Parts: sequence; C-alpha cells; structure tokens
Amino acid sequence: MLFIDNVAEAESLAKKALKIANQCKANLHLCNVAASQVNKKVLVHYGHDDVLTDTHNNVDIAELAQQLKINKQPDSAFVPAVRCFELGSFNPRAIAEMVVRNNVWMIIIDERQLNNLKNIDSGNFALKVIENINCPVLIIPENFELSYFKKIAYVTDLRYCDFGVVKFLKVFNAQLFVTHISAPGLPDMDDRYAQEILTDVDSVKANYLKMFLRNLKSKNIKVSIDSVLDTLEIKMTALVGKKHQTFERMFDKFPEKIQIYHSLPTLIFPYLNWFNHASFYAS
Repeated sequence: MLFIDNVAEAESLAKKALKIANQCKANLHLCNVAASQVNKKVLVHYGHDDVLTDTHNNVDIAELAQQLKINKQPDSAFVPAVRCFELGSFNPRAIAEMVVRNNVWMIIIDERQLNNLKNIDSGNFALKVIENINCPVLIIPENFELSYFKKIAYVTDLRYCDFGVVKFLKVFNAQLFVTHISAPGLPDMDDRYAQEILTDVDSVKANYLKMFLRNLKSKNIKVSIDSVLDTLEIKMTALVGKKHQTFERMFDKFPEKIQIYHSLPTLIFPYLNWFNHASFYAS
C-alpha cells in the first residue's frame, strides 16, 4: 500500500510503487490520505502582511489508479492489480486496521511524510505511526531513481537475526547482505563464527542461497555501513525498529554528515508481533 498526500508527487511515487509491486509479484493499493484536508491553510507573504489562503491538495486517486493499470510492464509477465482507497484519519489505529482488513504486507511512504527521517523528536507524528504499525514500512527518498532492488543490506546483530525478516526479504529475490553490527554492550564477532551462523543456521533455515555476510567491527557503524553500501552498490537497507537502537544509531538527530544510506530506500520492520502473511510467503 502506497500512502499519497501530495498531488505534485503522486504520479512519480505511484510509478515507483508499481515497479516495487512488479518485482515482488504483489498487488498495489493506493491510499489517498489528503481527502480530509480540502481546505488547508497556508501562510503566504503579501506586501508587508502575512495572509492565510486556502489551497486544495486533493489527488484524484481513481484516475491515478487507472493510469497505472494501463501502464505496461515490459520487464515481467506479472501485472499488479491496482486498487485505490481513501483514509480520512492518518493515525496508527486506522492504519493498523486497514493493514489487516486489506491484507497489506508492506506500506510505502515518501520520506517527506516523515517530516524529517533523521528527526527523532517526540513531535514527529509519522515516526510514531511507524513505531506502532503492524507491518514493514518502506521509506522512499525524495530524489531516488528507483530500479529493481538487486542488492539489499539487512543491518542487524547476527546473534539476534530475525528469521521473519529474512523470510520477508526473499520476495525481492535479491542478493541479501546480512550486515552485522554488534548490539550496544556486546563484543564484536569472530569472522569464522559469524559465517558459521549465517551458513549453518540462517541460510539453511531460510532456504535462501543468496545470503552473504558483512561482519562490521568498527565502533563507528556509520562509516562502516557506508563503506559496505558504497562498495557493493546496495539499493536498499533493511532494519528492525525498536531493536538494539539500530534505527537511532543510523539516523540520529544531528548527523555529522549525510550518510549514503540516507539517500537509499529504507525498509523498517516492526520489532514484535507484526502482521505475518504465511500464505503470501508460501506462494
């Protein structure tokens, strides 16, 4: 499901979401979250005075869905079905109910809907939505030119690698680089031991042979992760929210510099009890 609340970016975002759906062989739901904001007050400058004026930011979601339906998919014989919805209340409970009711296995949002991905202030409402949602959320950066996700970096402590995450990522049929960073307070892992865990446990259990290890030992995880993403030409990062402070360590409030992964799509998984579609994985 793609959330759309900006008419200027609706078509571009929808085309990106359609490409993602095509790669995963999944159907696409377009959800207009701007329906209840017909008269949005905007502050504009007029002479020496500030004037409040009304703007209309409505997206014709049905027309957009129809345009996507006739859009040809030359790269695959699979053509995603496209449906459209409207959501009048953008809050965790409404979204969670919609996820279950419509069998949504992943939500896609534009980075600008986060207000600022690197801002973890208590007032960032969209981050609260992500923290409380019951399915993975894919964040698409504003200027990212989307191609198929052929290489994905899953950043985690390998000792606590989530099998459900690996199982989910298999739907992209991409090379999966399990990028190990030790959880706070834990020692680094020996390369041989880390490889044994990945090969003997995770790869076998997941029945996925496209898994590769990157064992990071530097305390500066930002620099180390950037090096992995740059040398391997990673197209997407994945992590579990609320677990070992991985999100906070990568996306702090005042980064020393813009990291490479700040400009890549980021897939955030809920920590516990997320809505798991066993029938989808089995198909």
